[in-house]
Amino acid sequence: MQQCLVYLKEVFFSDPYRKSIWFFITLWILTFWFSDEISYSGLYYLILLVATIVLLFEKCGIIDSENAIRKRFLTYFYVIFFLCMLPTLAVTLVFSAVGISHYDIQRWHSTWPSSKAGYIPSLLQAPKSLPESLKVVSSAEVIGLGGSYSCLVLDSDESTISRYEETVKSNAWYSFINGRDKDTTVEALNSFTYPKDKNVLVSDINNYYEIITIQRQNWKLFPWLIDGRQSVGDDSNEDYYYSTRISAEKYVVYVVYHNFDHDQPRVIYFMFNPERTRMVTMDIDVWH
Repeated sequence: MQQCLVYLKEVFFSDPYRKSIWFFITLWILTFWFSDEISYSGLYYLILLVATIVLLFEKCGIIDSENAIRKRFLTYFYVIFFLCMLPTLAVTLVFSAVGISHYDIQRWHSTWPSSKAGYIPSLLQAPKSLPESLKVVSSAEVIGLGGSYSCLVLDSDESTISRYEETVKSNAWYSFINGRDKDTTVEALNSFTYPKDKNVLVSDINNYYEIITIQRQNWKLFPWLIDGRQSVGDDSNEDYYYSTRISAEKYVVYVVYHNFDHDQPRVIYFMFNPERTRMVTMDIDVWH
């Protein structure tokens, strides 16, 4: 054990290549740190992994056999690395600028409606953890050039969902029963400034939502290598992220925030099914 620690200390803290090894450690840390904002391609990971392994093998070879340091190794190493990495990183950043999406239910915390401007009341902000009785059915977060969209679907028993509904109801602006015609009466729950066009109260609320399930058998290598993503669609035999549209007919809608802007709407609302066994959170922000 002690010999292993001494060996690792020599690999990471002694010359030669000490600075280069820590440079690559920093690159790995930054990669995982920005993975929420940047969709790294599989090729990016492969280049970084191969370069790291080559550098470590070179360092270990010097330690084990006490060979002399090869001249210009670092020069050739970095020239090849940056020639491969820079174009790959450029393509990765372009794809990420166009849009980035997350569909992992483990990321429910980032899908829960949030606002740096304080649009979400404190009681409705994302909890640190969910009770065991609450199951995350689907979590979808899409950020693109024209705006962002997030939808979180949670299932539980009637008593648990009803408790969440009471909290939402006490903090929402208004509520109504969802439907195709949306001609039901809007109930004001808290004070807010009414828009001139009353239709805006319900027109930006969807009468459906989507559940995303992962079809792991549909994972494909080529899309992952190019932009690190997998297909999203309604074909269960082809798409990795299989999308199913669910009707929100007769769901109770509680609108927490709405800027009533026809061109660039921002609306945050919660929906509850009639049986009170499902809660759906929606955060739609259009900025064109």
